[in-house]
Amino acid sequence: MLKILAISQLFYLISCSSDIILEPIKTGANKVALIFIPGAELPPDRYNPLLKQTQLTSLDSLWIAIPSFPQDLPVEQLRPKVVDEMLTKLYRSGMPLNATIFLGGHSLGGITSQTLAISYQNKIFGQILIGSFLQRKYETASAIYPVSTLTLSGELDGLARVTRIIESVYFYSNYPHFTLIIPGMNHMNTASGQPSSHIIKNDIESEINETIAHEELSLRIVDYISMRLNNQTTTPMIEYNLNQTKLFSQPYLDALNLEGFYHFMPPCYNKTNGNCQIGSQWSAYGQKIMSGLNDTVQLNISDQFHIVYKIPEHFPRLDNNCSSTKSSNDCILYVHTVTQNVYDVGDQFDSGETHTSAEEMRVKMISRQVLLTAADGKAHNFNQTDAQSLCGLINQHSLDWALEYAGAKTKDRYQRIGKQMIIGDDIGPLNAGPLWIWTPLVRIFDRKKRIVQ
Repeated sequence: MLKILAISQLFYLISCSSDIILEPIKTGANKVALIFIPGAELPPDRYNPLLKQTQLTSLDSLWIAIPSFPQDLPVEQLRPKVVDEMLTKLYRSGMPLNATIFLGGHSLGGITSQTLAISYQNKIFGQILIGSFLQRKYETASAIYPVSTLTLSGELDGLARVTRIIESVYFYSNYPHFTLIIPGMNHMNTASGQPSSHIIKNDIESEINETIAHEELSLRIVDYISMRLNNQTTTPMIEYNLNQTKLFSQPYLDALNLEGFYHFMPPCYNKTNGNCQIGSQWSAYGQKIMSGLNDTVQLNISDQFHIVYKIPEHFPRLDNNCSSTKSSNDCILYVHTVTQNVYDVGDQFDSGETHTSAEEMRVKMISRQVLLTAADGKAHNFNQTDAQSLCGLINQHSLDWALEYAGAKTKDRYQRIGKQMIIGDDIGPLNAGPLWIWTPLVRIFDRKKRIVQ
């Protein structure tokens, strides 16, 4: 046991010897330090170019500390005293005791940073996350996250996907927290040198070079630090970038709102308090498509979120028909649908690497046959009215909606290099009990043709 402890201690000391301290290159009125935690499998020196550029951009006396971790795995458990240790090294390098301390990190280093920032909130004046984000547990907490945070991420980041960052835009777009998206930047643009195998596998090709990315990051980092030092609540640069970020994010936010995104507000599932959402707007739209009715018959459709396999079961229902109205123009059919959003299994880990929107929406609707009969009073053959791919038709409408509302640059990129989505025919029949519930959407990838069906 003593031998194991000795080896572990030696390994820890060797790791700490790779810490980097960058002393200021300017003499400014403010004495500031930034402790920056690297991403996984990226040694501290990979961040020298970015952080030296930050020193060049800053007008302050800016010290930089980049800690190392065993196996380049930046988790708090492997170095629980890392903030104290880096402060000691900074003071030894000549940093005054009254310097203002900022904390930050890239990727996994950003996840570690936010837990450390809470532990050291009396010392940390602000936090900068790059290719990372404040985790969901802070979105739902009763108290606001206690350390002012600037989140910076690339539009083409393949590890902290922009769809997850847009969720942060929804929650963190006002003082003391800001989320900004940098166009054309990917995950590795933050660091330098050879990417890890994980980054190579998952990152998206950048549309800007490393030098430009470092300049863009440095400008925003320095501006945020200046804002905090001057006790401001925003700056012209933050406001401009925030407006650009919101314009970029809005189509996706609109889509999440149509879905009834569970991470914006949880589903009610029979609860009656005001802190939940009742149902999905998209399911109501899908029911209208399913009906096949023209606008002469009005539909009043309401949806409710329920777990579709739970007992007692929740069923869709139709409250009335048009038999009592003189004209179909005077008829309103009242329809109720049931929806359960299902999210990717990796979504629970909040890593940023999976898609955030629902993987599928399990929806119970009223059939076209029933609605046509309710509208005109005639008998209709189910095998004729509903045998076609009506679910595929609804899915095609969702794809059409995305292409209509996506930003011009996003749509152009999708058409040039993206995997083109093709909606296939419905599979089935799956009307044997709950078979349809447990048969998920199927995606077939054709890498040569760049299509997903």
